[in-house]
Amino acid sequence: MVSPVPIKTPCTLVGGNSVQKKSLAGSIVGTGMSVPEKIVPNDYFVEQCGLDTSDEWIRERIGIIERRFAEPEQTAVQFATGAAREALQNGGCAAQEVDLILVATSTPDYAMPSTACLIQQELGADNACAFDINSACAGFAIAVDIAIRYLQTGAQNILIVGVDLGSRIVDMQDRNTCVFFGDGAGAVLLSSQGSGEVLASQTASAGDADPLQVPTGKKMSMDGRAIWGFAVDIIPRTIRELCAAACISVDQLDLIVPHQANRNILCQAAEALEVPVEKFVINIQNYGNTMAASIPIALHEAMQKGVPAGTRMAIIGFGAGLTWGGTLFQV
Repeated sequence: MVSPVPIKTPCTLVGGNSVQKKSLAGSIVGTGMSVPEKIVPNDYFVEQCGLDTSDEWIRERIGIIERRFAEPEQTAVQFATGAAREALQNGGCAAQEVDLILVATSTPDYAMPSTACLIQQELGADNACAFDINSACAGFAIAVDIAIRYLQTGAQNILIVGVDLGSRIVDMQDRNTCVFFGDGAGAVLLSSQGSGEVLASQTASAGDADPLQVPTGKKMSMDGRAIWGFAVDIIPRTIRELCAAACISVDQLDLIVPHQANRNILCQAAEALEVPVEKFVINIQNYGNTMAASIPIALHEAMQKGVPAGTRMAIIGFGAGLTWGGTLFQV
């Protein structure tokens, strides 16, 4: 049995104290996504890769039906820029009005310059500062926490992008990794000017490279059992901590947007929290694990379907490092 991550004090951002709570500025005003056109069904790994697996096994054990793979000539910057443009358009914000661009990625096109700077160039966001964050699948959640801290110190519009081309860092002969991952990008525009609020936000890490790693120039290795144990512990724990910091009960949450690693992990987390799994936004069946892009893609699809004003919504990310984090919004 895998031991849970030791309990530690996370870096938590809340407004006020437990007696008199004060929310923080931070509204989700626009979202966007961009994924490859190439759809890869589960049968691909049997018919094209010759792996000892099956469509039924992948559906039952992971919850994936299909994912998207980028073509060789396509780049992370292309997908990230597409998602960013849609988020700006949906948020009614010109690129010149963006103060900060944060990009969460573990699969950049270049070691330097940063993906964020390349997106800045593509958008013409001349007034923004731009930098990348490498926190694997937790990257987007950690970027959101960073953005919120910038909003409290004067920034007005922050563009956050999660982009990863996971198909390029897995060995297509390793069934323990390649069936999980897909490619894509998602983006969110956060603003200090909207009607939404941040009720709590936190990040944390516990240095341990063994469960999941990609050495430079090599392919991914993953201890699935260890990642499972980590995830089923950290998701409910983080949600409970966010709710406690915001002085609300878990059952008062309306929506949970988690990293899409495995459908069964999310179902087990819902059971541990004693909340209906329907409160979890789950779209792994269509895209697989898109790493740092999974939360913003899921969030975009949820927002497109309609999230009523006043909704209490948590985003939760977790990944290699080990790293994790989350934010509780009132939309």
